[in-house]
Amino acid sequence: MESKKVFSAFALLLVSGILNASSVAPLKYARRCVWENLWLIQSIVAMLVLPWIVVWATVPDPIGVYRMSGIWPVFLAATFGFGWGIGTLLYIIGVVMVGMSVSFAIILSLTATLGSLLPLLVIDPHELFSHRGHLLLASLGATVIGIVLCAYAGTGQIKGASAIEREHARRYFWRGIIVCILAGIFSPMLNFAFVFGAHITDIAVQSGAKTIWAPNALWAIVLGAAFGPNAVYCVVHLGPNTSLKRFLEAPSQNLMAGSTMGGLLLASIILYGIGAAQMGVWGPSAGWAINMSTTVFAATAWGVVTGEWKNVSRRSYIFLGSDLTAITISITLASTSAT
Repeated sequence: MESKKVFSAFALLLVSGILNASSVAPLKYARRCVWENLWLIQSIVAMLVLPWIVVWATVPDPIGVYRMSGIWPVFLAATFGFGWGIGTLLYIIGVVMVGMSVSFAIILSLTATLGSLLPLLVIDPHELFSHRGHLLLASLGATVIGIVLCAYAGTGQIKGASAIEREHARRYFWRGIIVCILAGIFSPMLNFAFVFGAHITDIAVQSGAKTIWAPNALWAIVLGAAFGPNAVYCVVHLGPNTSLKRFLEAPSQNLMAGSTMGGLLLASIILYGIGAAQMGVWGPSAGWAINMSTTVFAATAWGVVTGEWKNVSRRSYIFLGSDLTAITISITLASTSAT
């Protein structure tokens, strides 16, 4: 692969990971709103409205693309999209329960591992035993080590908190860990949709779409299907949590925050599609590993900036630093495997 193309893909995947982690940051600053409100707005913007605007702007005759693709690829894309939608819902619940740093670490460790290995095993299993395959496995191993260190450091948030905060943390921490594990199992389905929905992307190119924009035809289906579980959960909670009333206390601010979340998430997905496509067959494996590792790194940084680690011990910061070191090694190994 040309070095210039590798650098371009690598940069896109890094930016995608940063945007992905940043997409939930507005939750930290929306003080007069229940999170379900912002997540509903985010879901409408990122999964229902903007994807179709983007696909109509970048793909000639998208309806014709879907007809030519056939029922089965569209069905697979929608099915994986629905599964990813469940994963995103569990993911934001995990963030609310245990914080950005710990939740991202646990969720993305599973997401990176499952999302990178399974496509490679399906597309070209023999490559797993090549030099590049060994580098990818080493990258994933470093990622998992970093995740474990971050999760262990996260337990310091309970020890360093006040008495009231400790009581709240004990009640939700382990429940939140389970939610994060489930989110990590469902979240790789976004990458599965990218791999197994590649026929839709190919048809879009044949129909006149530029290569970098062709995945948008796939994302519109995937994200549209993901909207369902997220919307249902948020709407159901509008009444019991009196969240609608709280939302109306600052509607402009809350609309802006939710729309920003949606825009960041969609931009992250689009950039991942472009970067992974530029890496060719290694995009869904090495590209996914780079993207997920960067997301963990950025989420940890957001956790520090927003005060999740302000009361923890020095030992927890040491584990946090070790986590970031391991993830840096992971990103380096994953990017090297694609060269």
